Amino acid sequence: MKIRPIEEKDYEAYKNLFEEAFSEYLAFLKHQNPEQYRKEKKEERVVTHSRFGFHLKTGSTFVAEQDGNIVGYVASQTVPFMHGVDRLLWIEYIVVQKKFRRNGIGLALLRRLMDHAHSFGIKRIYTTINPDNEASIKLHNKAGFNIEDWKVASAKIANSV
Repeated sequence: MKIRPIEEKDYEAYKNLFEEAFSEYLAFLKHQNPEQYRKEKKEERVVTHSRFGFHLKTGSTFVAEQDGNIVGYVASQTVPFMHGVDRLLWIEYIVVQKKFRRNGIGLALLRRLMDHAHSFGIKRIYTTINPDNEASIKLHNKAGFNIEDWKVASAKIANSV
């Protein structure tokens, strides 16, 4: 297995892995909280070429390649200031294809990201983890992350009239 920076040629594999993982996550949420998902919700997130291009430009998004196939990735970006810390890395996604999980790929991706942060003088990496996602919690603990419960607050800004 090889961990390397993402390249333009990885778009389709990146997109397919994201779609697989997002679909799996929605099924997980529906199972965890059927009341909230009783009505059929059509929630969709798409990896557009411009979104992919953003991660391509960050320099801090890496893929796991095995036998010429992309089997996982960690997508992150540098944030200039957050939580009282100057310059940190924010992990948006860590995805490993289902049939390749529990083989150390997620940990290898996180360690590569941590090496990248160290080489650029970045002292913190942040992400959010669903408190019910035991596999992700174990992975991040193994990599040395401090994990606390999460609360998310957001506001949708209506279009101006």
